[in-house]
Amino acid sequence: PNPNPNPSPNPKGATATANRLFYFAIPPNVFLDSAAMIKAAAVSPTGWTRLIVEKPFGHDLSSAAALADDMNAIFSEDKIYRIDHYL
Repeated sequence: PNPNPNPSPNPKGATATANRLFYFAIPPNVFLDSAAMIKAAAVSPTGWTRLIVEKPFGHDLSSAAALADDMNAIFSEDKIYRIDHYL
């Protein structure tokens, strides 16, 4: 019998790349808190971390611009993808 029922799939000493993708199908009023918590506790130490943000992204142009600025203070623009699920 195997003494370790959950062996690592990697050879001893190898490091795995752990990419993390977070899909925000949540209300816009919790985007910032969620992004901040991800930044504080869930960013991948060995790979990339990306956020997919589903519309609506604000309720008008000024609120969308403010939300974009606030999100960019947490994650750089190249880490954030905005999608329209109606397309």
